[in-house]
Amino acid sequence: MKPSLGMTAKVGLLVAGLVSLPSIANAATAMLATNDYVGISFWTISMAMVAASIFFLMEAGRLPGKWKTAMTIGALVQIIAAVHYFYMRDVWVMTGDTPTVYRYVDWLITVPLQMVEFYFILAAVAVVSGGIFWRLLIGSLVMLVAGYAGEAGLVNAWLGFVVGMAGWFYILYEI
Repeated sequence: MKPSLGMTAKVGLLVAGLVSLPSIANAATAMLATNDYVGISFWTISMAMVAASIFFLMEAGRLPGKWKTAMTIGALVQIIAAVHYFYMRDVWVMTGDTPTVYRYVDWLITVPLQMVEFYFILAAVAVVSGGIFWRLLIGSLVMLVAGYAGEAGLVNAWLGFVVGMAGWFYILYEI
């Protein structure tokens, strides 16, 4: 199937955005050491997510209509996560510390988007109510907020873990 003009425009916008990523990621001032495997893994994962975004956007135009929205949302999740991982790499290189806040900011954006994506995947294969989306969203927010509260020391780490796992099990139950 020949790519449509709309798909070409999407990919063009994505490529234009990616051209600016080195400045967004501050690659000019934060250099990776050849033995910095954590920093290298941040960079490698970021590039894999960028590649996945391009692939998902290119393929979305070739799919039947019921799958296009889920595929496009999947591309959005990947590019948002890639940008956050570029920033996390920068924090790691500059401080040697794990950027907990960036991880949770990323997850607070991408995990709800993944729940939207999952809803559209379910809707493509079965009749589902809108209520399942809200239940998945609530479960994911409980999981994330409790995990952050435990990791940031706002509550006991084990309490945050247990409540976060309860949110995760709730998501699994709903699926």
